[in-house]
Amino acid sequence: MSIIYPFLCVILPCLIYQIIAIKQGDLKEKIYLVPHLIWVYIFLIYIYLALSVAGIGSIWDIDQYSEIIRLEEINLILFNSDGILTYILNIIMFMPLGFLLPLIWERFRNHIRVFLTGVGFSLAIEICQLFNHRATDIDDLMMNSLGAVLGYFIWVFVSKLFNSINKEIAFISKNEDTMDTYTTISISKNEAIMYLILSVLGEFFLYNWYLFLN
Repeated sequence: MSIIYPFLCVILPCLIYQIIAIKQGDLKEKIYLVPHLIWVYIFLIYIYLALSVAGIGSIWDIDQYSEIIRLEEINLILFNSDGILTYILNIIMFMPLGFLLPLIWERFRNHIRVFLTGVGFSLAIEICQLFNHRATDIDDLMMNSLGAVLGYFIWVFVSKLFNSINKEIAFISKNEDTMDTYTTISISKNEAIMYLILSVLGEFFLYNWYLFLN
């Protein structure tokens, strides 16, 4: 229950949005909807894991402290974290985000857009951490954003590698159809951003850790 409940807090708002978007949308390539949704739920599982590792606060944390925002837990000085391992782990944590965004959605095949999304998602986590006993750190924001960009360039490398392999297969078989790659679709223009926003809001407003005290 301690695993399923927080997972549902992240997934349910996204599922509701997904159902509404699909019903209201005009998908011309419905044949690709199932593989798209498979990748989407891989993306959502990653988001759940990232939020779990980061340990964001929730609305239920507000009455736990005399002050909602504690200045001593906020670090705005660059490279003031303890140990290089902290930087490495924050980079690694956001690399899947930078890899999955361009893999699933064509509009994120741009490193600037991936970087800005990484900044936004990391900033949302840091803001939510103001409500619990976790430090809000600018180093985390910078390393997370760097991790997203590195993940993007890993996708670029993997994508070019597979395109090269496909071209070689097509040349050998003399069949251009073998050069077809996974067709990306989107149930709405801002689908990925909506998943990120709803995941954070779901965790923040729906997850009540008091339920596990007894």
